[in-house]
Amino acid sequence: MSICLCDISALEAIRSSGKLVGELMDHPRTSSLDGCRAPNAAELDDLLVGLGVRTRPVHVLTPWGTSTLAQPGVRRHRRDAPLPRASLVRAKDDLLISSPELVVAQLAARRDYGIVDLALVATELCGTYLLDSSKDSWEGFTNIDRAVCSRSRIASMLDAPASMRGAPKLRRALTSILDGSHSPMESVLTLLLCLPRSLGGIGLSGLALNYRVAVAGSEYFIDLAIPKLKVGLEYNGLQYHAIEQSARDDRRQNDLIGVGWTIINVWIDDLKNPILFSKLLDSLFRAMGRRSRPGDDFLKRQVELRKKLVPGCRD
Repeated sequence: MSICLCDISALEAIRSSGKLVGELMDHPRTSSLDGCRAPNAAELDDLLVGLGVRTRPVHVLTPWGTSTLAQPGVRRHRRDAPLPRASLVRAKDDLLISSPELVVAQLAARRDYGIVDLALVATELCGTYLLDSSKDSWEGFTNIDRAVCSRSRIASMLDAPASMRGAPKLRRALTSILDGSHSPMESVLTLLLCLPRSLGGIGLSGLALNYRVAVAGSEYFIDLAIPKLKVGLEYNGLQYHAIEQSARDDRRQNDLIGVGWTIINVWIDDLKNPILFSKLLDSLFRAMGRRSRPGDDFLKRQVELRKKLVPGCRD
């Protein structure tokens, strides 16, 4: 008999794997729920040791014909249709975990996950970091060697043989999801620019995260680029930069400007402060050769979006 973690519980298990998540994703996969059931309280405690699943109830996926008897601390999701191919990861002999792309599809069906929440989680899973809420975490996230998911694999969930309750929400979120984010704030900056104006975003398209540019034998990566316009945004974190590192960054920016790129530096206060954010957008639109004329309704939505995404955002 096996237990299959799904929904928010599977997401927590993936995040808690940290730097070993790549090894976990390399485990065998299946789409069969045969033998899966809901655990009792004692089994649940034994199963979750070291998995980092903190939220209760624990969400498990079972075949449709299994018992409906409620178990304390367990939320059962019964599946009566075939799962997409290879959408379950076998973490242990007796434990399956929803794959990252299936997790995103399952979160899309939740009422407490809106399009913005869904896009933020998906951008994380398509990037090279995982959120880390442990007390030992220095920055609140862990960098990983490779992404555990991709936008195309999430999109494949929409082609699943059975209908998904969250399909319309997932389809809307996909328009703002990019692969390749290296940090939570890169993801935040991406969503502020890519989400539709109806949600307070700028609604830009054609962007790429950590875009590679070759210059005179050197290889540079731009945090968030609009390749067709040769406009790039560089997010500067709070960490201290040594003089040597600052000099390298300046020379790197000089090289990029020398081949026609416009580089806009972004600091956390540019996202928190409404006046600085407005100036940031003015600089970006000038670099793009465009004008922006936001109405009052849009500005209200923009403030609400920044409050949701940016820690310490001010009106």
